[in-house]
Amino acid sequence: MAEQTQGIQNKWLLLIAVVLAVVVVIIYNAHIRAVRNELVGEKVALVKVTRDFKRGEKITARNVEREMIPRSSEKAFGNVLRWEDLDILRESGGRLINQPINKGQLLLWDHLLDFQRSRPSNTLREGMVAIPIEFDADQSLGDILSVGDTVNLKGVFSVGDKPAQTYRIISAVRVLNVGGQGAIEQTGKNAMRAGGMKNYRKMTVEVDEDVSLKLSNLLSHMLGKVQLELRRRDERMPPDAGKINQALESLANQARKE
Repeated sequence: MAEQTQGIQNKWLLLIAVVLAVVVVIIYNAHIRAVRNELVGEKVALVKVTRDFKRGEKITARNVEREMIPRSSEKAFGNVLRWEDLDILRESGGRLINQPINKGQLLLWDHLLDFQRSRPSNTLREGMVAIPIEFDADQSLGDILSVGDTVNLKGVFSVGDKPAQTYRIISAVRVLNVGGQGAIEQTGKNAMRAGGMKNYRKMTVEVDEDVSLKLSNLLSHMLGKVQLELRRRDERMPPDAGKINQALESLANQARKE
């Protein structure tokens, strides 16, 4: 009888142990989920494309789906389009894509052509960079100069054993900015102008990436500051447009040693 009672007690102890083990597992899993949720935090709905797209194709609300990610990691994906902004893909039958997108990729504002065009940096042509040019105020061309014009840059150099003289550094570079002001929209008109300033000491021009390096070297050899020449906007570009004057190549390949 005693042995039977002992057996029953052992069974109850085993059952209690199993129940406690199950409770511990449940509590542990609940704790793990709580920790994960705390780490993940609030989620945000983004827009994911459901097929591949080529540059120039139109994307609509029918080509995307919702993608949930932790809000804390949203910035890591770039300038993403949120699901709440989906109406932009419903307007005017959708938007054009300015670059290829793969299926499953998050849609960025940068993928949308209209958004890209609104950025001033997108006035640059492919392979070109914008650089600032500083000159004396008395070299300002006044209000005759506008954004979109082309100018020649001149300067005084001493090349080899020759006495210092004025050289045309580079011809027909495009003006992107005058005195810190770029092209701005005229009130009530669909036109662009350059701010109308008469006195300024800086401008921004567009040059080839390789030319930019040579130009920086060359300007370190220049005596004084840059001089300007304005070209007619409708004239044909010269063969050496945007290139460093060959007579100055030896200086352009190496910066002056201080």
